[in-house]
Amino acid sequence: MDKLKYSIKTRLIKDKVFFGPGVVSLLRLTEKYESVNAAAKNMQLSYSKAYKMIRGTEDAMGFKILDRKIGGANGGGSTLTPECIELLNTYEKFSNELEEISEDLFNKYFSKYLCD
Repeated sequence: MDKLKYSIKTRLIKDKVFFGPGVVSLLRLTEKYESVNAAAKNMQLSYSKAYKMIRGTEDAMGFKILDRKIGGANGGGSTLTPECIELLNTYEKFSNELEEISEDLFNKYFSKYLCD
């Protein structure tokens, strides 16, 4: 028998959802590879979809989240802005704390249904 679990996804919303686990993954991979294109490929996203996710976050937050370097002989690249790094860190702290609180509440309310 499967163990009873729950799932919560933390997303930021204005008129619509603009920031959540997918955007976080895209940005963390962009940080790692210094390339939106490489990050998108790693996630099996089209570049246009990745760019739309980034643009949606920039529009909703009102600041740039990437510093883009146009390609050339050495190729282009992207790095996260300080504002983006702060947003990511804040979101991750909030999401982690929310997960801890949720785990406690889940155990409180569903303990009689949990099997070892």
